[in-house]
Amino acid sequence: MAAIAMVLTVFNACTKDELSSDKQVVSKKPDVYLENGYLAFKNMNAVDSVINLLSKMSRQEKEAWEQMIGLKSARFEFDRLFDEYEKLTSKVEFLKFKSKYADQLKFNEMDETDCSIDYPYQDSFFAPVMNSSGILKVGISLFKFTRENQITILDGDLEKLNNISKFPNDNNIILSTTLKSTNDGSSTTNVTGFLGWRTSGDRRLWNDLNWTKYIYSLSGYPFPTFKVVYIGYLRQQGQKKTLFGWVNYSTQYIVEDIWYQEGNQPKTLIRSGNHISTETTPYYDWGFSYTEYTTPSSSSYDNAIRPTMSCKGNVSFRGFTFTYPITYSEHTGF
Repeated sequence: MAAIAMVLTVFNACTKDELSSDKQVVSKKPDVYLENGYLAFKNMNAVDSVINLLSKMSRQEKEAWEQMIGLKSARFEFDRLFDEYEKLTSKVEFLKFKSKYADQLKFNEMDETDCSIDYPYQDSFFAPVMNSSGILKVGISLFKFTRENQITILDGDLEKLNNISKFPNDNNIILSTTLKSTNDGSSTTNVTGFLGWRTSGDRRLWNDLNWTKYIYSLSGYPFPTFKVVYIGYLRQQGQKKTLFGWVNYSTQYIVEDIWYQEGNQPKTLIRSGNHISTETTPYYDWGFSYTEYTTPSSSSYDNAIRPTMSCKGNVSFRGFTFTYPITYSEHTGF
């Protein structure tokens, strides 16, 4: 319950009126509050803080927190379906499950032995804090994640989010898709694998060093202020082998002595010794970096170059029989 209390502090002393879906005039809004069924954050730093706190909470604690504030999150929806998924015992049952939830989950269509499931979003990094429709608000800007796109409404106009086709030339609407990874930072999400799957017995582990890029607005016309954000994180995903294929399951992930470097900054030992995640599925994100630029023009989003990232350390997860080293470097000396 202490973890729940920590997250609730970001709501400051907000009242029930402030948490209402109705727009009301208040003297000072908290850093995080509920609006129209989605969470609204003061800035991306507040988002990062809440995600970090939630990552340390058990599923039961997360559900208790959501119930307290009235949120139905994407994470909650996924866990509900995962409960059903965990009971599958054959390939026939899995294929029926896949057909039933084709619109609500992602499946690996490239490997028939991979019977894992994933969030149905272009980017699931914000799943713990977006609602079940994939929506959250940062600053005055609205975000919505779909299977194909990340939709950003810079001026926060909910009408535009609900009827994008009616505003074909609106510069406040940004559609971002996951493009092929590039070195110049032009893609929305760059994923770098560490030598693919590592297998030990009936378990296998995948690691990705990820960066993801966002823009939001703190103020609107006539003096807009935009923030371009890069978030770097290590994603670990473990699977176990069953009679009908490789499946997700609830487990704990481990990192040990993780070194990280961004841009020209010195290499930093950001996680010394063993660190074990909470029980989670389908993967776990270890946050590494947060970089934010202020700009008066939204066009800077397209021109911004992400920082280079390097990572080195040891990884494992429960059920895996060994810990192995990973190294990814965009620097010659890492």
